[in-house]
Amino acid sequence: MSVESEKEVIWDGEALIGWVTIDGIPTKVWATPEIIHREAAGFNDALTWEIEQHRAEIFEKLIPYLIKVNRKR
Repeated sequence: MSVESEKEVIWDGEALIGWVTIDGIPTKVWATPEIIHREAAGFNDALTWEIEQHRAEIFEKLIPYLIKVNRKR
């Protein structure tokens, strides 16, 4: 399994968007505030400005979840 976050993580006000390499394939992934609150430990009630400010840290916490839901079976 090859996993590597790439490029910049952005917050567009509705979703956190970034890229991970899953099994050698660069994959664009996203997470809504609901996903962030549920899956990123320590950010279960983050406001939009907090998501913007901590977007890289949140994204790193979400990588296992994002891989799981985006991996081809």
